[in-house]
Amino acid sequence: MAAMPPHDLLKAWKQDTMPVEMTLGHVVQNLVILREDIDRLLAHTRMPPNPKGNRKPSKPDETPDPEQPS
Repeated sequence: MAAMPPHDLLKAWKQDTMPVEMTLGHVVQNLVILREDIDRLLAHTRMPPNPKGNRKPSKPDETPDPEQPS
């Protein structure tokens, strides 16, 4: 079964013409397709994957200390 495009999926879900289980199945299928597209793009551009994203580490003084009262 082919995954329903996200726009059509949202429309069907809002109109209550699709059960939750089927909606989630299509969402998972779309995530798999997206991941495959990203992997193909990374291979094409030869960019190294960055599984952690572009997060900046917090500075030591910005990290809350659980032992200090707020």
